[in-house]
Amino acid sequence: MEKETAPEKSLEVLRREIDDLDRQLFSLLAQRMAVVRDIGGMKRAQGLPISDPVREALLKVKLKEFSAGVLEPWHVEELASVILRISRDLQSGQEEE
Repeated sequence: MEKETAPEKSLEVLRREIDDLDRQLFSLLAQRMAVVRDIGGMKRAQGLPISDPVREALLKVKLKEFSAGVLEPWHVEELASVILRISRDLQSGQEEE
């Protein structure tokens, strides 16, 4: 779905908006991954498996609801899969330095 933009907004203004949103998005992802690392430490200390397929499936359902109909379900699935893969890597201590 395409959102109409106000005619007074230039390409430069819209790109600055994207840059600001990207900063916010990656800041939130960094915060999420910090929590993910903490969870990974707890799981390893308690001998729990890193992967939780039930939790991951529920999360994907929730994320599809959050997309507010802007993203196609397969877009959400793809984004969630990447985030969850990175999360599992961080939890298991396998992230690349």
